[in-house]
Amino acid sequence: MLVGGIPGVIENPVPLPREPGPPGAAEWNSTDAGRWLRARPAVWSHPLPAALALVCALVVATDVPRMDSYLCGRLDSCGPRWWVTAHLGLVGVVVLRWLWRLPLPAATALPLIAPGAALQSQIPAGHRIAVALAAGYALLGCLHRLRIARQQRALATAAAGPERPAVAKDADTTGRGGSDPGCGAPILAFALVSLALSAVSSGRLTGADDWQYVVVLTPVVGLNRGGSGLTGGYRLAVLHRSPVPLLRVLLRRGGGSDDRRTEVFAADDTAGEAPVFSCRTTFPADGTLREAVPYGAPYAGGELVFLSGGVFGHTMRPVRPPYRAEPVAETPQAGAAPVRWRAGAGVRAIVLGYLGVLPLGAVGLRLHEVESRYVHGLALVVAALILPVVTLLNWEAVADHDGLRVTCTFTAHHVPWDRFRSVSIETRGFQVRHATDRLADVYGVLPARWLAGLLPRQARARAAVDGIRAMAADPALRPVEAAARAFRPRARPAGIAVAVYCLALILVLLMPV
Repeated sequence: MLVGGIPGVIENPVPLPREPGPPGAAEWNSTDAGRWLRARPAVWSHPLPAALALVCALVVATDVPRMDSYLCGRLDSCGPRWWVTAHLGLVGVVVLRWLWRLPLPAATALPLIAPGAALQSQIPAGHRIAVALAAGYALLGCLHRLRIARQQRALATAAAGPERPAVAKDADTTGRGGSDPGCGAPILAFALVSLALSAVSSGRLTGADDWQYVVVLTPVVGLNRGGSGLTGGYRLAVLHRSPVPLLRVLLRRGGGSDDRRTEVFAADDTAGEAPVFSCRTTFPADGTLREAVPYGAPYAGGELVFLSGGVFGHTMRPVRPPYRAEPVAETPQAGAAPVRWRAGAGVRAIVLGYLGVLPLGAVGLRLHEVESRYVHGLALVVAALILPVVTLLNWEAVADHDGLRVTCTFTAHHVPWDRFRSVSIETRGFQVRHATDRLADVYGVLPARWLAGLLPRQARARAAVDGIRAMAADPALRPVEAAARAFRPRARPAGIAVAVYCLALILVLLMPV
């Protein structure tokens, strides 16, 4: 196997104890797992383009700067139109959570979006057609993903053989969404209170039309927080109530593409090179490849109970297969010259283009005397992107004979190989631990997992993590030469200059005309 996901270091996976192991668990070999993986959802059905299309169509149709026109049908104060409010809330729930994680409820709700927009006479016909097309596209994607899930479940069930034991009674599956319903229930209760207050309000508290916004937002948040947890908990409860198929697999918690996720491999993939799917589980992250038995047939969006090392665990997030084949990881080769990782030329060009367009946007808003909320909105966007922009331009990792030289957002670190502890992939970036738990934290350089699954090439930061892990495990892969002075770690003045540049633009935007 790959120790902690590091190429070049092989050992056998931790075996499943004989006694607690369930009888009749068939091995999920590479042939069957490959057949299951080839049934992955098509790239066009990914929720991202569907959500973007739906949001853009609704923004144009409802004319967000004049939302009162949509809520009331006119610009003056009005009484509540609750069916319109419900329609907006439904769209928010579908786009924010159901379209991504719950395709079945989303497929049920999407057909209601187009008629809801079509009944709004103040929306131009072309815009209503755009909403219908976007909702139709999203619906087709949901139906496709549901069909793929049925195929995957059938393939996994066939590979499991005839044995159908039940999940052990002592298998603890509590906590799957335990916090989500706990957060969602009071928010939904507040939505009901808001609805009652809006019905009896006569201006003493606030206008009825103002309460519409509260009634739109609170159910969206409540259903998002509670719906996913309740669905996952219900699916895990079903595994307890009925016999389920068994498969023998290998799994690794951490040490792969995301240290917070558990990757599942075919039973004969003892090198841990080709994960079939991934999910978040209750197992601790140790980067070790282990034998395991999942209770239930894996499929996209499904839930599983795992038995590994005599300990039960379960999914905290649904099964997530890739939408395309994983990009081939770069295998580090022994060489003399130092190895350098940084953002690619394309990413740097996009960031520099963004910085170049900013002053044009600021001048345009000022010259055309646009409403202050748009000017303040642009200032807020610039402020929120300062650190990510500086990091993308600044970050760099250089490996040489002496160790690592890691440049972060505003700081730099030299990590000798004898003081190196570990490197791990964290939220949107990676961390290098050295000495007495000191950290070199490079944040914001990895795309979100749902976006990484659509990219044809491996992210440079991911390549850096793989290369550092390999060199840490095998000294023969480390460069022979030391880095030149140009590669020495230092806090780059360019990052500070970019930050000052963005702050100056924010001040210009906020200055009174």
